[in-house]
Amino acid sequence: MSWPPETLQTARLRLRKPLASDAEAVFGQLSGDAEVTRHLGWLTHHELAQSRQQISLDLLRWSRGSAWTWIVELDAHPVGMFRYSLVEPHMLRIGVMLARRHHGQGLMSEVTRRMIDEAFRVSAFHRIEALCDADNLPSRRMLERAGLRCEGRLASCIIHPNLSSLPRDAWLYAISRQQAQDAALIHPHRIPLEPSAP
Repeated sequence: MSWPPETLQTARLRLRKPLASDAEAVFGQLSGDAEVTRHLGWLTHHELAQSRQQISLDLLRWSRGSAWTWIVELDAHPVGMFRYSLVEPHMLRIGVMLARRHHGQGLMSEVTRRMIDEAFRVSAFHRIEALCDADNLPSRRMLERAGLRCEGRLASCIIHPNLSSLPRDAWLYAISRQQAQDAALIHPHRIPLEPSAP
């Protein structure tokens, strides 16, 4: 087995590679909900075709090895998405979406902790980071519960078009391989993986 895994399991959730048939559920609960997409880097979808196109793009990025998106399932129903983007050969960036009705249940911090453990099985990855809108307190708390540390506030760093066309301040959160080991976020008996060639 090698990176990236197409399916993963947490205590409550299953993560899997997206399918074209996921578009309707993604649009209905995630990409078409203005509250869910409020702090994301793309506009809320207003048509199902936009979500279909997004999943096609996610699968293309997966095949190229530039980013990997997983559907997050609860009781076999899609409730969210998790993405790793390859920022540098040694560094990944997190992106998440979670259906509104499941906010506040600790689901995404559970997923993120699992994905930190999984990513650091790959010898090439040494840092995982996330950018969080300065006003997005729930996401800040989620990242902290998952073990990431705040490294500072970045001025005019990120554009969230559902809020403004102007760049917004963001908090930078990150965790290194060594920090994850020190915090026991990496399973000590996991077999290391090597990334698959794109």
